[in-house]
Amino acid sequence: MGAEVDEDTTPTEEDGVLAQMRLDGSLGPFRVVDWAGDSDIGSVRAANEDDWAAVDDRLFVVADGIGGNAGGALAASTAVAHVAATVRDVTEGSAHDVLAAANAEVVVAGRAAGTPRLGTTFVMVSAHRSHVVVVSVGDSRVYRSRDGALELLTRDHTIRNELLASGVPLEAVARRRVRLDALTSFLGRSSGVGAFDALSFSIAAGDRLVICTDGVHGQLTDARMIEAMSAPTCREVVDDLLRAARGEGGRDNATAIVVEFDRLAEHTERLEVR
Repeated sequence: MGAEVDEDTTPTEEDGVLAQMRLDGSLGPFRVVDWAGDSDIGSVRAANEDDWAAVDDRLFVVADGIGGNAGGALAASTAVAHVAATVRDVTEGSAHDVLAAANAEVVVAGRAAGTPRLGTTFVMVSAHRSHVVVVSVGDSRVYRSRDGALELLTRDHTIRNELLASGVPLEAVARRRVRLDALTSFLGRSSGVGAFDALSFSIAAGDRLVICTDGVHGQLTDARMIEAMSAPTCREVVDDLLRAARGEGGRDNATAIVVEFDRLAEHTERLEVR
């Protein structure tokens, strides 16, 4: 049976808004329809200090241990394990408490292992019905792939970005041999959680998110990542990203999760008969 038709067919402002939302795919609700994740040690490092997890197809977490030793692996695995065991979704308002608890766990684990100076980057995506919440500390990243374009949703917490934000020319510090890629924020600080970002982003049908460590985004150009995103499945995208990162030298551990969204089937049916 078809939908009832209102005799008054004069377009309204609401009709225009709904039509535009259908065109750009922003009329929810949405769900995760495919995802995949994996990690590769690379060609140089003796151990993999990255870690990742997916919880109930709605929370996705990636961490990259700092330090080039066992402390980095411990920090990453501790943060990921804690969040995977205790958190099911995150909002902008709850992000600080989630990070504070994970930070405390990393500090305790480091002291217990006799490696008090350890840390990890941390990034997570919490999928909601109409949007995603992206939380990040350090330089692991989240990208959104939409209509053949790649958009960076996070910012690196590095000396480079701190200097740029404060208006200091990078040339002014170049002679001091400052490591511009050094992190200014991470989990594992005994003083508590430092700078972090927690932001909400819209979802459109067909969107894919890439959550990755610098072993991926530091090795590959945006163009190469876009090429990988054209694969039919998230598993194929992840495999291609990690294979490409190793092909560029594999100088670091590489970890990626790819998540794809689509509109709920029952909601799509309602739209078609409206």
